[in-house]
Amino acid sequence: MASVPVTVRMDIAYDGSFAYGFQKQESLVSVQGTVEGALKAVCGSYVPVVGASRTDRGVHALHNVVSFVLRDDALYERVVRRIPVMMPEWLTIRSCVRESANFSARFSTVRKSYAYVFMKEGSWTPFLARYAYRLEYPVKTGAMNEAAHALLGTHDFKGFGNIDPSRPRQDTTCTLSAVDVMETDKAVIFMVSGDHFLYHMVRRMAYFVLKAGQGRIGAETWNNAFAGLEVPYTRQVMAAGGLYLVAVDYA
Repeated sequence: MASVPVTVRMDIAYDGSFAYGFQKQESLVSVQGTVEGALKAVCGSYVPVVGASRTDRGVHALHNVVSFVLRDDALYERVVRRIPVMMPEWLTIRSCVRESANFSARFSTVRKSYAYVFMKEGSWTPFLARYAYRLEYPVKTGAMNEAAHALLGTHDFKGFGNIDPSRPRQDTTCTLSAVDVMETDKAVIFMVSGDHFLYHMVRRMAYFVLKAGQGRIGAETWNNAFAGLEVPYTRQVMAAGGLYLVAVDYA
């Protein structure tokens, strides 16, 4: 009997400060390269991996998803047993399950959620340097929330992003279903969920919202955030370490 290929969904989490991004790079540590290397060791041949979000160098993931195809059930069972213990300390396999044949970690997504962490000055320690952005002065979270809410809905976000070089015809229209700023006693957190995101878009939005909290822009600016490429503070990119991929959702 001919073997039946198995499409696999693997949910992962990782500390992005240990890798040069998700995407595989020659002679550099990457999330994709680490997973594919382990799969090759178990399967005996190269198994290509597709990721839901190809996070940049230094960006963390509480939840990302990869998918790949194995030749049969026996190999799938071997992967499930062996792969989790083969991962380095900075990368964890949250789950590994069978999926339908047409499932793609990248193209089957319906929503992704990110968070950018700003740490208040009184709570800062040097050990947070790769995991949050340091706020040297207090910010007005009310203004940050107003600016964040102005980004809700369906808009052309080309002013906040770059076109992915691998997708030169990429649609720059995105729909954000939730954008909020939450404050705790130690941190201010910018949170956003949407159907898809352009390259550097989330970190640029975080910068824009931060400028609202610092009083650098007002309602006239954030209510016209999509007026064009000349809108203030839409092209600067926040440091990677404060950004987390929080969730990936499928239908």
